[in-house]
Amino acid sequence: MNTDRRKIIDIIPPPGAARVLVTSGFLGSIGTGMFLTGSALYYTRVIHLSPLQVGMGLSLAGLIGMATSVLLGRLADRTGPRVILVSLHLFRIFAYIGMALVTNFWQFLIAVVLVTSADRAGPPANQALVGRIFEKTDRLRTMAYLRAFRNVGLGLGALLAGLAVESDASWAYRLLVFGNAISFIPMVFLVARLKRFERPVPAVPDPVGEPSKPIAVLAQPLREIPFLSVSLANGFLMLHDSILFVALPLWIVGYTEAPPFMVAVVLIINTMFTAFGQVWWTRMAESLSDATRALTTCGTVLAFASVAIGVAHYGDALTASVLVVVGVLLLTAGENLHAAAAWQISYDLSPAGQQTQYLAVFNLGSNVHDTAGPMVITALGVSAGPPGWLGLAAIFLLASTVERYSVGWTSRTRAAADLSGRLHVSEATQ
Repeated sequence: MNTDRRKIIDIIPPPGAARVLVTSGFLGSIGTGMFLTGSALYYTRVIHLSPLQVGMGLSLAGLIGMATSVLLGRLADRTGPRVILVSLHLFRIFAYIGMALVTNFWQFLIAVVLVTSADRAGPPANQALVGRIFEKTDRLRTMAYLRAFRNVGLGLGALLAGLAVESDASWAYRLLVFGNAISFIPMVFLVARLKRFERPVPAVPDPVGEPSKPIAVLAQPLREIPFLSVSLANGFLMLHDSILFVALPLWIVGYTEAPPFMVAVVLIINTMFTAFGQVWWTRMAESLSDATRALTTCGTVLAFASVAIGVAHYGDALTASVLVVVGVLLLTAGENLHAAAAWQISYDLSPAGQQTQYLAVFNLGSNVHDTAGPMVITALGVSAGPPGWLGLAAIFLLASTVERYSVGWTSRTRAAADLSGRLHVSEATQ
């Protein structure tokens, strides 16, 4: 009985700030799931854009969104991430309403830049808010609850979007976009309620011996090469996301003997294991040293997942199905462990008072993945055949090694700079 009760406790977030945050994220992810599932069809079948126009708009929006996330991260460090997050949710309500009303390419371009900029700035602000409310292990577990419930919400949203796709009516697709806009309304009120849990905003430290220079401070995380290396390597590890949603469906249907319904099976497996297991994986990344070591395990597991999926090409229907399931189980374990390690690393490497902008720069690796990941994955995981999956395995092993080295590089560089700064201050006071 005690074991069962503990399992339930691990699935349901505790009362208070964690439950409010998770409820907010869950409701928002339903709208996001609706929009993401039907957005491509909305762009092409309702607005009547060509795939090239859609690709151009999304790429431009992604680039602008990267810059916007860092700028808003700097602002969030001054005002507090909760204020920025509430403002972003309010902005998204009106931005997505605008998206639901567009009728041509230029309107689409403006709308997609606005919504993408807000969407890209949201995750680092949300993560910073978790860091502002919770400490150490609690913040990691809260991020795990958020990811688990977000997965469930995305699945529910996708099911609702299926009704619109089935009807294939313009009004139904527009309703999906309106539904996404509406999902941000409860998020505004729920996040605003967290004010009483939020700790005071720490002051941004000035450079040693210099007055604060806003432009210099803003550029600081972008000039820190070791930290940028951590971010970039993390982006390569996130290729597991594109494997699941882009390469795997194409691979199962076009390059293996596994029945097509296995596409749905693997997505269900991934969603269920993430929903029920993400909190558990945080136990392997409760400190910076644990999280750094976890990167090696993560890279190795993702490499084996790639090999299993690639080898499925050579089996009969049953063998291919088994290998695909084994591959997606390993892929899910690797992505959940990677998420836990990335949260811990990004928190511990983000200085107090500058946390949101550092988290935004850390998320640049994720943004690069969102832009280039599908292209890389289709080139290696689909077009290149089984050898391409070996290439992906090598990328995961290399990326985990580089990120692990870069974490140590960042820590050593900062320790040396801190020592130099103390010596400078000591000499100046003599």
